[in-house]
Amino acid sequence: MDDLGELLEQSVANHGHLCPDQVLGVRLAMLGCREVGIDDPKSSRDLIVYVEIDRCATDAIQSVTGCKLGNRT
Repeated sequence: MDDLGELLEQSVANHGHLCPDQVLGVRLAMLGCREVGIDDPKSSRDLIVYVEIDRCATDAIQSVTGCKLGNRT
């Protein structure tokens, strides 16, 4: 998995700006992947993400995991 700085850059590129929720979302996604043992989440077909918020953190989680929220991937 990329480091925090690289993932934040990718997240900002997808979302459009850096904000506290972007940092939170990237860190949460990194922690979640580490806890379940997924090193490369973008290539994992077994990863399913559930997000209960509709804020900037959702875009960050999407950019880290590669999951497309709303497309059931």
